[in-house]
Amino acid sequence: MANTSLDLVKGQQWFYEFVLPDGSITDSYLPNFVRTIHLTREKALLFFLNEYGKTGTFKNALDISCHEGYYSLLLAKHFEDVIGIDKNENSLDKAKLITEVLGAKNIQYVHTALEDWKETAAADFTLCFGLLYHIENPVAIMRKLANITKKAICIESQILPSETTMNVEDGCYLKQRDVQGSFGLCLDYPTISEGGLTELALVPSKQALVTLLDLFGFVNIRFYSPNPEDYEQFVRGHRVIVYAEKKDFASSN
Repeated sequence: MANTSLDLVKGQQWFYEFVLPDGSITDSYLPNFVRTIHLTREKALLFFLNEYGKTGTFKNALDISCHEGYYSLLLAKHFEDVIGIDKNENSLDKAKLITEVLGAKNIQYVHTALEDWKETAAADFTLCFGLLYHIENPVAIMRKLANITKKAICIESQILPSETTMNVEDGCYLKQRDVQGSFGLCLDYPTISEGGLTELALVPSKQALVTLLDLFGFVNIRFYSPNPEDYEQFVRGHRVIVYAEKKDFASSN
């Protein structure tokens, strides 16, 4: 007898722990102590959607770097239409399989990097979890995210553990500019699905995120406040989840 889609799901390892129709859970290859990161991300996203999503009509959503579709499936319960995009075709194949098994009908998956996504294909709500610290040009990515977001955005990112407060001389010592956040240069791992497109990544500070969100037209910038039981990196301030609204949308509500 041919394997069913459910059999195919159970026969492989996953990045996420999906609850399957028969009550079983997919086999995750992540260490146990890391898996709670997904629960904290999910809790924060639901908090933002329930707390602030009612201020306007969010009909469609974009899930950037959707990986295996874990958050696309969550978004599908709150939006009429969801598009998940990812640069890794293998991840999208798994996303399509788990989506079929779980019966979600309002998700479309597209094989593309955010850099290649058309800005005309914007959405009311944009989700961007786990991407910013894997790219070599976070400023361009933040600009792109702003251009494809009509109403609100939610971003999760690893951040620098501290801020840098200093001035930079601009031509001469008599003229100086304030540093509005900073980035840390890291080596990345583009050969695996969780890595970026290149071997370089610039990890932002929290202030850098705020500066870019403000510069690119977002207001009502709100950071998730972690609880002691949340994933430890959020508790220690090494990761953040932030929600923000486009200025035009916020002013109309």
